[in-house]
Amino acid sequence: MPEPDRTASALQPADADHDARAERILDSAAELLVAWGYRRITIEDVAKRAGVGKGTVYLHFHTKELLFLTVLLRVQATLMDGLIASFRRDPQLIRPSALARANYTAATESPILRATLTRDNETLGSLVSSGLRELGDYTQVRVAVVTEYFAALREHGVLRTDAPLELQLHAFVRIFYGYMVTERAAEFMRADAGDHTDADARMLAHVVAASLEVPGDDPAPARAAAPRVIPLFERLLARVREEIANQKRT
Repeated sequence: MPEPDRTASALQPADADHDARAERILDSAAELLVAWGYRRITIEDVAKRAGVGKGTVYLHFHTKELLFLTVLLRVQATLMDGLIASFRRDPQLIRPSALARANYTAATESPILRATLTRDNETLGSLVSSGLRELGDYTQVRVAVVTEYFAALREHGVLRTDAPLELQLHAFVRIFYGYMVTERAAEFMRADAGDHTDADARMLAHVVAASLEVPGDDPAPARAAAPRVIPLFERLLARVREEIANQKRT
């Protein structure tokens, strides 16, 4: 009788320990990001909170930027999973206006995203620059998917075609992030100090729809585009999860 192959099974506990340690480091980094803000955190702080050595953090994540980019990728994966499920339930939610509203609400409710997008504009700029440099292949896939998404919506009559696709993409990104990063600057204009998340999300959706979408209430275009759009987001989600796994393994 041949001997059982113990090599694979012997590696499994080590792989599991490696993954659990990487997750602990990511959890610790996320907690500190919310509590302190990106600029105040050092790798030593993350290592201490995770109960590992500084060198261990660098074994998984070669730079501080890669560590926190992976923290953001984990949040992104969770949000995207929810978006895909919502697209399947209601194809009208594939519209950019609905997408902007859902993302704004999720970003406002996520402590990690709030800490990144609204606390310090320099943090957002730094991480965007780092992402372009450190995650070049992933960034290219993301741009390609979003471009295909807009192209599909234009072909099915969801988006207007009186402006170039590229300019529509730029407008969408600028409108959305403009709402996020200027939130604190706009607070002085509030008539009251209550929670304005839902009203702001609805207004953001209105601005996006008025700027980019074909007017009207016909549900047919979005319903027809959904079978093309959903696989695009599934592809991007798979790539996000792959990038997280890659970073945790390094």
